[in-house]
Amino acid sequence: MPTLSISLTPLIQHLLFFFLLVVAPVWDFYDTRRLKRNPSSRGKIRYYKTVVAWLWIGSILALLVVGWRSLWIIYPAPEEIPWLLGHAWVFYLVEVVIALFVALMLLPLVTVALKKLRKQPRKYSSAAALKNHDYFLPMTWTERHWWVFVCITAGICEETLYRGFLLHYLHVFPGTLSLTLALLLSSIIFGLCHLYQGISGAIASTVMGFLFGLLFILTGSLFLPMILHAVMDLRMLAILQPPVE
Repeated sequence: MPTLSISLTPLIQHLLFFFLLVVAPVWDFYDTRRLKRNPSSRGKIRYYKTVVAWLWIGSILALLVVGWRSLWIIYPAPEEIPWLLGHAWVFYLVEVVIALFVALMLLPLVTVALKKLRKQPRKYSSAAALKNHDYFLPMTWTERHWWVFVCITAGICEETLYRGFLLHYLHVFPGTLSLTLALLLSSIIFGLCHLYQGISGAIASTVMGFLFGLLFILTGSLFLPMILHAVMDLRMLAILQPPVE
């Protein structure tokens, strides 16, 4: 994919960083507050479309100004993040932590699959815990169809922007922060964009962003984080009770 002119590249990167740091969290926070006041199906779908639109526009801009290779591929030298790549036991421990986290997140999918195989009834106890997020989560079939598109978009675009672009911006150009600090800051910014889920949701998103960033560094590619991110969001369709025909 061709990049834009060199003179425009720094300006667009600065603007994109400002959007992710300030505009996106504030916009999302107030947009979801409006959705809470009027949680109609039409309002949800409008919100889904808005999220999909800005994520794709931001990702395409990032690809144009940085290039796909710099966003989706990373091979840091051990001295760039010595605590992780300089000690074999830390490397393996982080791998175990990520594996446990992924297993815990995907457990609902396994539970649903086992119940279907055994033809056992569903109680949807996990869905009851998400009652406070009904205003945002898909409840009708149309909303569920849009949710699939939102989740695929989030997997591709949020990883491109919050892992690929922010790590490049903060660590490579124009920033010169250490890779560890860049990873921490990018994860916090990712968490801020999920403030509409409350403080606990923002903290959980920060942790998830940090683990996905570590997975990006360990595998050298955004491919696996993109897939896992999309699947983790899609699991809501298994947790939530489908609407009655």
